[in-house]
Amino acid sequence: MNQERRHAPRVEAEGNVPGQLAIDLETHVVQISPNGMMAELEAPVTVESEYEFTLSVDGEDLDLKGVVRNCEPKTLGDSTTLYRVGIEFRSVDEKQQNILTRFVESKLT
Repeated sequence: MNQERRHAPRVEAEGNVPGQLAIDLETHVVQISPNGMMAELEAPVTVESEYEFTLSVDGEDLDLKGVVRNCEPKTLGDSTTLYRVGIEFRSVDEKQQNILTRFVESKLT
């Protein structure tokens, strides 16, 4: 049984949060919380590696840093493999935290 490690609820991003990791890989944000996100990438990344990235949330570009907490393959029906990557945010300032929290709360109501 998996133990829940998140400290905040995570919601579906529903295509509303464009993001780009500072690596040359197509990135799709799947879920987001005030403390982290789940993204799909075309290639695996190393757990515990750190990345800088930009998220566009409610018209605001957030330059963030995060650490990879998990990376699991997901095979699609056409045999393509994507990697679901869990990223914990680091060094989030108060303004960024407020924007993330408001976005998540707006999706929960």
